[in-house]
Amino acid sequence: MKLGVDIDGTIKDTKQAAVTVYNEEFHKEIRAEDLTEFYLDRAYGLTPEEGRKTWRRLEEKIYRLGVPLPHAREVLQQLSQEGHEIYYVTARPGLPNIQDVTKNWLRENDFPYQSDRLIMSSIDKAKVALKLGIDLFFEDAPNHLDRLIEQKVHTMIVDAPYNRQYSKEVPRITDWRQVYEYISKL
Repeated sequence: MKLGVDIDGTIKDTKQAAVTVYNEEFHKEIRAEDLTEFYLDRAYGLTPEEGRKTWRRLEEKIYRLGVPLPHAREVLQQLSQEGHEIYYVTARPGLPNIQDVTKNWLRENDFPYQSDRLIMSSIDKAKVALKLGIDLFFEDAPNHLDRLIEQKVHTMIVDAPYNRQYSKEVPRITDWRQVYEYISKL
């Protein structure tokens, strides 16, 4: 199978990395586990515009930090060894420094990675998934989930407080080890 895998919030704990950087920047002590929204703007008293500018300014530092979500690496390694093709499809901007940080993070954390299977600047992940012929897509972000589901891309939600409003009809994982059983059923 061709598997489409988002990075931030799907295989990497980017929220904790962002909160760490934002707390340092704004001299706050907010805890990642207390946040229920996708964006950090409201928690840090930022307007959406201020939030976008702050993220852009700090994103390279945020993307350097962070650890893989539990079992994501092992599951994706096993799936790759079994012959599944892993495509990382991310909305991260395709700027050279962000590409380098992303590639290095995947390598340093031992994810199965091939340079031709990293698609950056994927604002419309459904369009990318359809073009690549993705059989199953893993995503956490509501705006991308909406488009993937609307375009009938077979999608699995990676559970997060900000995406629990989706129907139980859309499969959801709370642990990457659940993927084996789901894929074996397919």
